[in-house]
Amino acid sequence: MKWVCVGQAMGSGRGKPKPKKTELDGKMYDHVTKVFITEQHSVMLGWNEDDDPQDVVDSFAALYSLTEDLKYQVFEFVKPKTNPNAIAARKEREKREKLAAAMRHVPNWEKFGFQLFADTSKLGPMRKRLQKTLDAKADATATEKKGFALMMSNLENTSQYHSSKFTADERSFIVSALQWKGKDLLPVLDALRVLMQHADAVKTLSEDSKVRELLLAHLNDPAATKHQLMLSLRVLANLVARRPRADKERKHGEAPQDVVQFITSAVAGSTRCVDTKADLPVRTAATVFLSNVICWIGMNKVKADALTKSIVDICIPALLAGGGKSNMIYYLLVATASAARLKPEIKAYIAPKVTGVPAAVKGALTQSVVEALADFRKVFGV
Repeated sequence: MKWVCVGQAMGSGRGKPKPKKTELDGKMYDHVTKVFITEQHSVMLGWNEDDDPQDVVDSFAALYSLTEDLKYQVFEFVKPKTNPNAIAARKEREKREKLAAAMRHVPNWEKFGFQLFADTSKLGPMRKRLQKTLDAKADATATEKKGFALMMSNLENTSQYHSSKFTADERSFIVSALQWKGKDLLPVLDALRVLMQHADAVKTLSEDSKVRELLLAHLNDPAATKHQLMLSLRVLANLVARRPRADKERKHGEAPQDVVQFITSAVAGSTRCVDTKADLPVRTAATVFLSNVICWIGMNKVKADALTKSIVDICIPALLAGGGKSNMIYYLLVATASAARLKPEIKAYIAPKVTGVPAAVKGALTQSVVEALADFRKVFGV
């Protein structure tokens, strides 16, 4: 058997020449060789450095009915021109891609993205409750009243959320109203939930240190009602989903440290809200928030291993405890399995802790939970 190497061709230029690929039958290869099967009969063989040499030879031999001796010769020629590290990396990549293609809901940043609490059908009652509280406050300023009117006009014009401006007066009203107490606070939080869907409002408010401080205070308030907790978590879920990303965050996974710290604090505050003793709507809001944080990390490749581990350490006990609404179970499953797709190290951290999850997740399950559980099993092999 004889060989004539057609490629690998070497490019010209400064420094070390870079290999060029060679085309064969419409495909590009790192190496292309003319193989003389007999003295008169030659055929072309192409392969890449990340091709398994045994696979290359088996396909080639089947196509041209090579004897075992000739197969061995081809293998010995091809193998030194492949890269074991590149082969291993490709196999791992293909394994992940195959797994991803087989799953319906994991990872969440690829399958469905962020989940929003987007209802705007009750803006009328919201306006009435806010107006009543504002009118009853003797110390309400003209700026706050103006900000309230502008904010409601903005909220009610849903078709312009992408382009209308959020003013300093509106921001002033929100900061003031977030300091209201008891039942008066609830429509304020609900208004903030909707504002997180307004492009300019979410940019302004998500970066506002006072707004962040007040949100965390309401989430961590020992006397908080279930409605206060639920609405606070819905605001946070929407904030994580809609806040604009910094350039380094989008391009390099380097989120601003103040953002990471704020989200980390919010995750810590949500811990008690996922507990089995918590109200079901509160638990559901908390799990959507946690799932959105994992989605944010995965979508932007944010370097936040400690934050990721803290989230799964909240989700796993809730899954093992069983019970809860199907949509809550769904987000717990998806968040945990998606977290495992971030890094092999994260998966290794999670895997020993979730062997009992499939047995714990039972009862009248919706189709989406059944599918999410199937994805969960595939990710962890349980």
